Amino acid sequence: MDYFAGSENILDYLILAVKNAAANTFDPDKSIFEMAKTDKYPEQITDLAESFGMMIVKLEARELLLEQTIQKLQNVHQQLKQELQKKQVAAAALQKERNQLEDLVRERRGEIVKSNHKLQIEILSRKRIEEEREQLIFEITEALTRMKQLKRLLPICPSCKNIRDDNGYWNNLEIYLDNHSNAEFSHGICRSCMKKLYPEHYEKRYGKINLE
Repeated sequence: MDYFAGSENILDYLILAVKNAAANTFDPDKSIFEMAKTDKYPEQITDLAESFGMMIVKLEARELLLEQTIQKLQNVHQQLKQELQKKQVAAAALQKERNQLEDLVRERRGEIVKSNHKLQIEILSRKRIEEEREQLIFEITEALTRMKQLKRLLPICPSCKNIRDDNGYWNNLEIYLDNHSNAEFSHGICRSCMKKLYPEHYEKRYGKINLE
């Protein structure tokens, strides 16, 4: 930018440069240093011009440093963004594996519950079978014991049919069997006794008695 276009002295140049610097629209050039080197202006003015030129150089350096810092920050931001994307992808993959693991755990837990249920049923079934087996063994043992008791020779009266026990007492046949076996008695009457004792009932049930 030509600062001498409408001005012939360095003060006008400095005023215009300050305004442009304030508006951040100045163009870096070395004209101001060239002007300060001439003997055209007083020493105070040339010192001011030179100082302002140094300020402009420092502003340029700071602006350049700021641009470099901004670029570095942008690079860091981009790297952080990429790292964040990687972490998000890794987190999504981890969540997927976690969900799969939870599904597998639920599936295995369901299988374990079913297995435990079947095992409990089997245990109860075996326990019931074992109880029934023990009960059957007990009943068989008891029946064998009673059979052994009944297997020996029993003294029986040919007249009244009473049976003599081990203590020498005579017992009714029904009472003896009731005490020494699981047999239970119900009373009835055979055809011979019915014919002999109750002939009228015999005729009603079996027909007329043949006297021959």
